[in-house]
Formats: sequence, structure tokens, C-alpha cells
Amino acid sequence: MWTRLTGWLLAIGVIVTEVWALLPALSPEAAALSTLDRLLPLLVTLVCAAAWVAASLAARRRPPRPDLRKAGKAGKARKPGRCFGFLVGAALLLGTAAGLAPAVGPDGEDGRWTQQVLRAGGGTYAANVAEILSEPRRTGVSVNEQQVFNARMVVEVPWGGGESRRMTLDDVETLGEPEQGDGLSLMFAPNALDLGARSHEYSSMSGIAGLWIMILGLFGGLLAGLVTAGNAEDLHRLRRFDPRLHLPAAIPLVVGVALDLVVAFAWPPTWLGWLLALAAASTPVIAARWVSEHGPSH
Repeated sequence: MWTRLTGWLLAIGVIVTEVWALLPALSPEAAALSTLDRLLPLLVTLVCAAAWVAASLAARRRPPRPDLRKAGKAGKARKPGRCFGFLVGAALLLGTAAGLAPAVGPDGEDGRWTQQVLRAGGGTYAANVAEILSEPRRTGVSVNEQQVFNARMVVEVPWGGGESRRMTLDDVETLGEPEQGDGLSLMFAPNALDLGARSHEYSSMSGIAGLWIMILGLFGGLLAGLVTAGNAEDLHRLRRFDPRLHLPAAIPLVVGVALDLVVAFAWPPTWLGWLLALAAASTPVIAARWVSEHGPSH
């Protein structure tokens, strides 16, 4: 009973953790979550995994019940229903997509700044340039072949109730050289103006990165399903922890989680973040391949 209960909790925890990992790609505001909030599902899942391993080892040491031995059913595990197979397939599919998710959206120094602004209660505002207080200067950065300029300026922001609010921002980055009267979409935190402001045109899951996540996630899930299809009838025998089977399969998964944590919290450059995320997204397929080749039927 305890093996079954902890196993189901572990399976559900894995699904929840993978969906939670997709949040930053689905909603940029998820970056405002605290580190503990972002890691909480993973921590709970690790506790469930430890409980499942302990329950499995305890069940292995426990002798068969006499009534089962008389009925000739000793050691015969009850096969799970279709729901178990569905959870395994969903975990493989979501695992591949979740591995790619941390690389979507602002990254590097820009990602760290975006997180600081969101955690300070900031957001994206429509603003008009009321006055430019310093000569715009090139930052040496270009986005979509547009030069990024930096200037100190006064912006006018609609603030509700039909009123507007003027704010002096010392560090405003814009795509193209700004001029008085320009309309801008700026991200900044009204309660932390020292963080500056930047032109913000980021829409989650609507660009090329989001499309890649869906395509590669689907491909990875299908591939993982194919490599385990041959042992589909033995899925029920994998519910109880076997160190020779589960530990080698867990190694690439742990590596994948570690790589994604680096992408999510260390803010590497774009190219490095995508390389790490692609490597993390491949680990469910590697683990599934191991189970397929070394499963109970082998």
C-alpha cells in the first residue's frame, strides 16, 4: 500500500513540477516569484521520491502474507490501470518541454534586470517622452538590427482615473534614438526608479522560441514514447524501486534538472542558456532509452 501511495504521489509531483517549470515561458510575470516559490514543487517531489524509495525497500524486505501465499499469489504485483501509462507519457512529454522552458524570455543581464523589476512590483507601461534631459548615447547593443540608446528623460505615464503621471528616469534604454513626443512601451518599477527603464516588447510563447519549445517538446515526448513502447506491458513492474534500473536512469534526469537550474537562476548568456536547455531537454529521452533497454523484460 505504501509503495503504491508514495509512487502515485511521486508521479503526480513530477507532473506538477514540470508544469511549474513551464510557467516562466507561459507567463513572464512568473519571474517575480521568489526562489523558494519556484523551487517548492521540486523540493516536494524530491521528498516524495525519497518516501517511495524507502517504501519500496521496506516492502522488499517484508515476507509475503500467508493468505497470499496460500492463494498462489505471492509476489504478484497488481497491474496499474491506463492512468499510470498516461502519467508516464505525460511526464516524458512535459519533461522535454520543461527542459527548454528556462531558455525562453529575457536572459543574461537583461533577464536578471527583468526579474528585479518584476519583484519590485514593476511592469510594462505605455509612456510618452515628455522631455529628454541628456544627449542619447549608443549602448553598443542592437536588438533585431536596431541600435539601443540610453538617455535620461521625463516620461508621462497614464495612471488611471484619466490622469497621467510624470516620472524622471535616469537610465532609459530605447530601440532607436528617442525623440520628444515618442510613444514607448517601457518596463520599470514605479517604486524602484533607480533600476531604470527599458523598451519592453516581450510576448511569451508567441515568437520563435515558443514555437521551438512546442515542436521540440512534442518531438522529444514522441521519441521517448517510442523507445519505451516495447516494454509497455512491463510498466507495472517498474513501480517498485530497483537500484540497478532506477539509479542509472535517474542520473541523466538529475543532470538535466541541474542544467535547468543553472539557466533559471545563474542567467547565462543566450547562446549558453540554449545549449544547456537543449542538453536538459534530451535527458528524459536518455532515461527512457535506458529503461527500455534494461527493463524487467531484459
